[in-house]
Amino acid sequence: MDLFDLTLPIQAGMPVLPGDPPVTFTRLHSHGGDGYELTRLSLGSHTGTHLDAPRHFFPDGATLDRYPVDRLVGPGLIVDCRPPSGHGRIGAALLAERLRPFAVPSKSFVLLRTAGAFLSIEAAQALLDAGVTLVGTDGPSLDTEPYPVHRLLLGQGVLLAENLAGLERLGPGPVTCAFLPLAVVGTDGAPVRAVAWR
Repeated sequence: MDLFDLTLPIQAGMPVLPGDPPVTFTRLHSHGGDGYELTRLSLGSHTGTHLDAPRHFFPDGATLDRYPVDRLVGPGLIVDCRPPSGHGRIGAALLAERLRPFAVPSKSFVLLRTAGAFLSIEAAQALLDAGVTLVGTDGPSLDTEPYPVHRLLLGQGVLLAENLAGLERLGPGPVTCAFLPLAVVGTDGAPVRAVAWR
């Protein structure tokens, strides 16, 4: 089994989306002064590779802890959806063309190589119609304000994984995935350790 880490490393000062808190590491205890080391980590719930839960956009939406761990591991499909022009939105027609060689199992995870392109609402609806339960992207977000794709997918309980790293190392096709967040309670999202294997 080849195991691939899809996680963007979290480090102090790393880029974050505008409005998100900066990432800081503060040394509270040191080997020299205390005989052990302890660091306070300060970061937002959507730092680095992370999962969005419905609470991110809906006041009554499920928080991430409401998803059992078996809902975070399962069959996935990596799809190269980079637009031919290198920019623009990923439309339903492009998505359908790139999905054509593969079967999309119901309740699967679809991970998109996007080169930073955003997903159209029509493409998001097609993924919803296919029965996917998690949509991932190698970009920092699936869309931008007013976030119609987030609202559509999260409104139906579909989790979103953003800032995936290294999808190009696997290439398109089926994988098995695990997206394991910190076991924090009551949050709209959390950083994850994301891995895939074949």
